[in-house]
Amino acid sequence: MMSNFLPTNKFIILLIISFISMSFNVNAQQVQSKKTAADKSKIEIIEVTAQKRTQSINEIPMAITAFNADQLSEMGIEDTADLAAIVPGFNYSNTAFGPPVYTLRGVGFNESSAQATATVGVYIDEISIPFPIMTKGIIIDIERVEILKGPQGTLYGSNATAGAINYIAAKPSDDFDAGIKATLASFQTYSGEGFLNGSLTEDLNARFALKIIHSGEGWQQSVSRDDTLGKQDKIAARLSFDINIGAVTKALIRFGYSKDRSDSLAPQAIEYLPAKAGGPVNASYPIFEPILDVNANPHLFPGNGDDISAADWTADRNPALAHQTTSISLSLTHELSSNMTLTALTGYTKFKDNGSEYERGGTAGVTAGFIRKLTGGPLDTLLGGSLANFYEGHLHGDYFTIPDSEYVPSDYVFQHGKIDSFSQELRITQALNDIVWIAGLYYSKSNVDYKTTQDWGLATNVNILPMSGFGFNKLRNVIVQATTTYGIFANADWNINDELTITTGLRYTEDTADYTGCTEDIGGPGVALFNQFFFAGEDSGTPINGCVTVIDFGMDSQRTGQIIDTLAENSLSWRLAANYKLTQDSSVYASYSRGFKAGSYPSLAAIVSSQLDPVVQEQLDAYEIGMKSLLAEGTAQLNMSIFYYDYQDKQLLTKKTIPVFRTAFTLGNMDDSFVQGIELDLKWLPLAGLTVMAAIGVLDTEITKGDGFNQLGQSVVFAGSPLPFTSKFQANILTKYEWNISDSLFAFVAIDGAYTSAYNTDFKAEVTMTTQVSDFTGSPVEVNIPPQSYAYDNRFTQDDYIIVNVRIGIGNINQQWKAFLWARNLTDEYFVSSVVKNNEMIAAYSGMTRTFGLTFEYNAF
Repeated sequence: MMSNFLPTNKFIILLIISFISMSFNVNAQQVQSKKTAADKSKIEIIEVTAQKRTQSINEIPMAITAFNADQLSEMGIEDTADLAAIVPGFNYSNTAFGPPVYTLRGVGFNESSAQATATVGVYIDEISIPFPIMTKGIIIDIERVEILKGPQGTLYGSNATAGAINYIAAKPSDDFDAGIKATLASFQTYSGEGFLNGSLTEDLNARFALKIIHSGEGWQQSVSRDDTLGKQDKIAARLSFDINIGAVTKALIRFGYSKDRSDSLAPQAIEYLPAKAGGPVNASYPIFEPILDVNANPHLFPGNGDDISAADWTADRNPALAHQTTSISLSLTHELSSNMTLTALTGYTKFKDNGSEYERGGTAGVTAGFIRKLTGGPLDTLLGGSLANFYEGHLHGDYFTIPDSEYVPSDYVFQHGKIDSFSQELRITQALNDIVWIAGLYYSKSNVDYKTTQDWGLATNVNILPMSGFGFNKLRNVIVQATTTYGIFANADWNINDELTITTGLRYTEDTADYTGCTEDIGGPGVALFNQFFFAGEDSGTPINGCVTVIDFGMDSQRTGQIIDTLAENSLSWRLAANYKLTQDSSVYASYSRGFKAGSYPSLAAIVSSQLDPVVQEQLDAYEIGMKSLLAEGTAQLNMSIFYYDYQDKQLLTKKTIPVFRTAFTLGNMDDSFVQGIELDLKWLPLAGLTVMAAIGVLDTEITKGDGFNQLGQSVVFAGSPLPFTSKFQANILTKYEWNISDSLFAFVAIDGAYTSAYNTDFKAEVTMTTQVSDFTGSPVEVNIPPQSYAYDNRFTQDDYIIVNVRIGIGNINQQWKAFLWARNLTDEYFVSSVVKNNEMIAAYSGMTRTFGLTFEYNAF
């Protein structure tokens, strides 16, 4: 199995050899250049809280990547998704329903429901942000960010099989401090942020931070008309109080608020694939087919080109977010003795979606008038002109009476909802000479109440016949999910001697998800269609706007209604690690850990209740060895890790056989997979003023057992397929040079680049035939899909790409102010975060185009 790990690309091999050679050259310089070493600045050893206490990053037996506030600011890191540009092994992808998907070292969950938790946990000062959709707000007033790789279940909860991202917010202090930062950038974008910090009384400090981003012009250009999309409209604020309560107790209270009204991303169409439900009885005419012909109108399919800003969306609509988040947290520490501390972490977050909209089809749609004039078309001629009274039948429900000028989309989404999340952690930490231990209790409760309206407009597979009772345009997915987690954990660092430290950790967790959900009809057409196909034309008793999800399909008890269910799971996570100091400046470590991610229910258009079955928890066993070394008299830091993951029951978005519509999306588990890789991380100060940071990640992933449906609805055995959204090779390099231009001023120039090798956004099976699918045998809605030739569709592969960013600026020596010009994606490189099959369209979600800007920072000390 390990033989599959070796990269075949000569470029990759040479780059790794060069990287390792660089570290030996650094050691050589340590011997040959001792006279000048004293003149060099030293590597700053970052202190992190990865193990919930302050430690040097070099002491922790774990792969950790950390960036401070200045680095994040200069590189333009505005939100969690941006970290994919600077952290090898970390990937981000867009989804059609809003929630981002984070993948770390090949471990991710490609699910777009609001209540879906991520394999990569995101925290602010150790307090969890439980759902990815809540992480889309802008980063504000951050001291540093720590990316912890590998399962973090023992100290960071059960939903972190891939790792954790822990933002450390800047804290109030008694010294007066204030700062501002202003930016003017492409697309009429301006942003401003600032903070004010200081003492209010002898025992009370406060800090206030505010950040605003706004743009007057969108960066995506419509391919069908003069219109743009992509404007930003974001605001975030935080107010923090640091309170001394007596001599041994300290409290930190934080109030947060954010709002995001930015445009949502429109996908780039690749190919229109009209699908007909119901088998041969479906005589509907694919209305979009004459327009969305890739050969006749190739300009309407920008996903086949290399223009990163070209896209399209429904002509008279503005896809945009309507997110609002308020939060409050309390961190309380009490010294029980000189070496024992009680810590209490309390967090509450309320997230509201006040009506977000998403384009999924990537087309401008057509007007109602266009549809009403379809009489006389080819199908009308075939039937002797008898469709004069029926083509309007495609305009069901809300669309029946709309004016001729209004556009009907091909695939559009509206969302409303809210999430309330509360968490409480109590822990005790004691530091003795031979052991440092932590033990605690954890509780969290989240309530998700979400409604997602899917508007398929004129999609062929839902407009089965252009007449009453044989089609619909809109359905609404309604879910209410209450998730409760209880945990008890303990972790200890055993100092065996001055060189060897053993880490042990355990956590027992119980997760419960109480779910109520279904798909509702809007306006009545859905009820009529479901009665026709599932109840033999009889009245099922389903009220208009009621649930049309069929329960107990094919049984005497068959009915429509809500699905009410509970998923209860438990898990035991653990971690065993050893760290051995070879010298004062170098150490090696080895670890074995087990992590779990709890299961959850989906939110999707459910024709039958089985589509809403939950996905069960996944398990990951991680084995890792690594090295951390400070070289060349403190002017270079080289870290390396080699890891292997045994990945069981991986959670994924897949498809399931259903009556009439043949296949439809659901959640599932993949039996067995593995992940293995090597990571190298170097920071080097070769001469005064010059900083070089480089990182390389090589990854090999494979499904060893499992089958299911790919995005095109093909049933395939997936053994041998790499995991989606996983690049085999990623590399980042940043070089920055600073020099004095006078006694009071300095200048700097910086360039950073990120290389990502090709990766797949769908499963790539090693078979030549699909598998036979037969279901509902003998029923009027029998599904029978015979085996057919299989070849992976290369349109679901993102080719390798390089992103280059540059900065040049000046500032004063005492760091009071700084101004710099910057360019991001300097070469306007084309890349995408995801390629998906959205209903009848294969579409790509592109990255960000080239942008330029000028940033000014000022600090008053």
